[in-house]
This record gives sequence, structure tokens and C-alpha cells, in this order.
Amino acid sequence: MRIEEILIIRHNEVSFGISTALIGQILRVPDITSLALSPYEVRGLCAVGGGIVTLLDFNLLLGLDPCSGLDQGNRVITLNNEMSALALLVDEVTVSLTIEQDKIEYLDVTDDAIIAIVHHEDTLIQVVSLEYVIGAIRSVKVSAQAVVEKSSYEAESSVKAEDKSRYLVFKMGSEEYALPIDELREILNADVTITAMAGSNDEIIGMMSLREELVVIADLRLFYGFEPKSGEKNRIMIIQMGNKTLGLMIDEIVDIHEFSKGDLDSLGTSNDDKRIGGVIHNGEKLISLISNSAIASLLERNSDIIVSNDVTVVGEDTAELVEVVIFKLGNEEYAFSIEEVAEIIDMTPVTPVANASEMVDGIINIRGQIVTIGSLHKRLGIKIPTDVDQKIIICHAPKGRIGFFVNTVSDVLSIDPAQMRDEESADGLFSNVIHLDEGKRLVLLFNRNISQLLESAA
Repeated sequence: MRIEEILIIRHNEVSFGISTALIGQILRVPDITSLALSPYEVRGLCAVGGGIVTLLDFNLLLGLDPCSGLDQGNRVITLNNEMSALALLVDEVTVSLTIEQDKIEYLDVTDDAIIAIVHHEDTLIQVVSLEYVIGAIRSVKVSAQAVVEKSSYEAESSVKAEDKSRYLVFKMGSEEYALPIDELREILNADVTITAMAGSNDEIIGMMSLREELVVIADLRLFYGFEPKSGEKNRIMIIQMGNKTLGLMIDEIVDIHEFSKGDLDSLGTSNDDKRIGGVIHNGEKLISLISNSAIASLLERNSDIIVSNDVTVVGEDTAELVEVVIFKLGNEEYAFSIEEVAEIIDMTPVTPVANASEMVDGIINIRGQIVTIGSLHKRLGIKIPTDVDQKIIICHAPKGRIGFFVNTVSDVLSIDPAQMRDEESADGLFSNVIHLDEGKRLVLLFNRNISQLLESAA
């Protein structure tokens, strides 16, 4: 396997690399919902881009000390293709690196996590096979009970992946229930502020604000005849049907699990309890599948108080997300559209150019190509740092590529247009203000005319 580019991940003083072909986004660490009885390497579930993924600790996959998930540099990396249901929790992401094939040593191994060594400056980067380390978790075989004409037999859990679906398994009382993972938007801890609603149905706990959206919270336990019990494991599942959003309070999350069609028994028309859509056979345990009609009934029963949130409807007409690279200059955060960014590299010496514009720091040589380095610090009147290990963001421009020194690269994020405010600056440098963390974090988005950044301020 030829590796063209890697993302470098740091653990203490050790550097690891992951092929960028497998990587989706790099995000700050969101709230993590722990899972009972999950593999040691699984940290829990988290919401990413409107979906729910299983979060794996990159350190634990390699037999290292676990990532705290609380440090400022910790990040979550989403994965692509067949691993899109997974994400990695890592200590620190530094930079992506295009591989010069004479600097990489491929190891002749088939049963090891490290498949290559990259020689980069004075550092040795160990390239990790995600397929191997994640496959080591999935390869644990568990015998399952399959039902054939109401008799059971031991069956190997080797059903083809296309016959399987992912379900969130949770508890109410002493019973286990399941919902298809695709029907969930996110999962929240129950220790949130909920405003009671007078005159509502018995199962309604109240209403909460979720990122400028009002969401009604129903106690699913009451709806299914269980006595609610408060505890630190209580969770709220956010679901959406059409343009209606509803939060469901449950006792605790058990697991996220793949089940095949053969594991599911439909109860059919003889089912008197329309709240149960079927039964999943998981070894010796039976898991009740929450029916779509039960959720629809809850929504209909409380339609007078559930607010329509048209901006959150997922469908063909949903506004396209805008991907940006967020970085720091001084104490403020700025962003480039991902379409303008060619690569991000480590600090490298710059050669000054005689008679160049005051906004040009010089030039650098990247793999035989001369790239002009502009100064965003000078352009914006920001003090140039002297004690910061800076990065260089290389951008596309009409007349070639242009690089800019930045203090640090914070994130690569997909931004909902609803988080952006049109606010073009007088000098034309910025086109939008991005509102993150419920407006507590403001990021200025540079406009698409990158060349303009080299022009002197008026």
C-alpha cells in the first residue's frame, strides 16, 4: 500500500501518522456518552455532524495511556468510508504531511499496528494501520442465537455487513430497548436545565433550549409504564421525524450494536402493543425494538406544544455545510474556506525578497515550488509572535500558491450556514462572522480573494 499523505498525531514526545485518505474532519471534543460493557478501547458515543458515532481512544488502540479528552489540545477525528460510524479521540493533531517516498520505510508486516516509518526532519513518525487496530476490536467473535421456526441454534456472527444495521441499546427499568441509530440526532446528559410546562401531558418533563432550538422533553419511561428514577446515568435522546424534534429521557445507555435481519423478529399484526415494533435476539437476551408508531404517537399526542424547527430538517433541500480551517492570530480566531487551503505545514525558514511589498515576508521552497509568504499579522496590525511554534497555511491563489504564518491551527470544521452572519468588513477582507459554541466563540472568515491579503491596508 502506497501512502501519499499522513496526518501527524502527537502522544507526549512520540509522533504517529494516519493516512489522510481515511480522515473526514478534525473537531474539538464534544460531550461523550459512556457505554456499559463496551470494549476497553471504546470511550463512548458522541454526536458529530448530526449523526452519532462510536468514539475510540487512539492511545488505547496502541496500548498507551488513555487520552484524557479534557485537555485543550485533544481532538476528535472522524473517519471515512466503511469506518464512517467511528471516530478517534487523540491527544494532539499537529499537521498533515505529504510523503516523499524516499523518506518512508514500509515495514514487511501483516499483523502489526505500525506499517511504516516516515523520516521527517529530526523526527521518526510511526504510521498506524487503522484497519488493523480497529479490526482487532471487531475480530472478537461472539456466538449469537438465531431463531428459526422458534428453535435456536448456535450461529457464527459472520453475517455480511450489508445485512446489518446499527442500533442504540438502552435501559428503562430492568428492560432493554433499541432504536435504529439513524433515527437519533444526538445524546445528551440529563443534567440540563428543563423548564416545566403547565397543563402538558403526564409524560412531558418540560422544554429546553438546544443551540437556539426549543426542544420538548418527554419521559419515555412513563410512556412505557416504568417509574422514572433520577441518576447520573440518565440520558436524553434527541430524535427527529420530519420537522419535529423531541427529546426522550431514559435510564441509561447500554451499548451501540450491529444486528442482522436474522436477529430481528417482527411481531406482525398480532401485536397488541403498538409501542413495540419487534424483538431483537442478542444471545440469551431479548431486546424490544421501539416502534416508529410509538414515536409518531408521542409527537401527535403532544403536537400542540412541540415546535417545528424547519431549519433542522434533513433532506435534499438542506443547506450545504461550509468547511473551514480555523486558526489563531494573536488572541483572535480567523478562518479560510477549506477550498482555498492547499496544505498546512510546519514552520520553515523564509528567504527575504528585495523590493517586495511590505506585506510579503519572503519565499519558501516546497518540493521544488517557490511559494510567496504573506504576513497576516502585518495586514491586520497584530503583533508578530517570536516565541510561538507557528504553522504555515498554503492557499490557492489566481497567480499561484500563497502561504501565511499563523500562531496555531485550531480546527477543521463543517459549518452550518445558520452559524454564519453576513458581515463584510469595510476593507473587504472578511465576508462572514462564524458563531460557534452558542455565540461565545466568534471567528472571522476571510473572503475568497486571497491575493487581496497581500495588498497594503488603506
